[in-house]
Amino acid sequence: MRAYHVNGWWRGLALAPLLSLLACDPAITPAQPQPESAPLPVPPAPPAKSQATKPRPPLDAAWSFEVSDGVCRARASAGAAMVSLDVADDGTLVIDAKPGADIAAYLHAARRQPSLLKVVAEGENWQWRLHATPAHQFETRLAPSKAALAQSLLMLRGSSVTMSITSAQEQTLRLAPAGSPGAAWFACAKTRMQSAAGDGS
Repeated sequence: MRAYHVNGWWRGLALAPLLSLLACDPAITPAQPQPESAPLPVPPAPPAKSQATKPRPPLDAAWSFEVSDGVCRARASAGAAMVSLDVADDGTLVIDAKPGADIAAYLHAARRQPSLLKVVAEGENWQWRLHATPAHQFETRLAPSKAALAQSLLMLRGSSVTMSITSAQEQTLRLAPAGSPGAAWFACAKTRMQSAAGDGS
């Protein structure tokens, strides 16, 4: 019984260094789980190249007139695009404009920035700010004055008018000289404006 006790103790002493070596051997030590590497970020797609908007070609507009005791209206149109000059009963010069195609795009753009009617006539140029109307067109109103008469006369002598909101919404009409019918409209407009102003000049 005593011999068995010594023999068992010896065996335990002999195995201890071996177990210690096995525990320290890196070839046997279980590999530690490696953290998963984060996926590389995907670079954002390059912005799409915007195609430059081609300018709309100018349109040649033809004049038409309506002149009577109660009406002084001049209209220059090219298809659905037009600009008109109308003298109201109170002498106000009402200028209406329609760009023709894409009227919905014009109306939408006009919510964000002003729409303008730019006029070039006989070496002079000016612009009017337009306002959208329920009739899906644009207009401005000028009080009766010599300046309003002079500007309308220049338009009748031959001019170009451009309705512009953005570079994508821009249409130019070329207005030929209106001749004798234009002179009759101008006389009517002058009479109505002077009558409304009460100056007779």
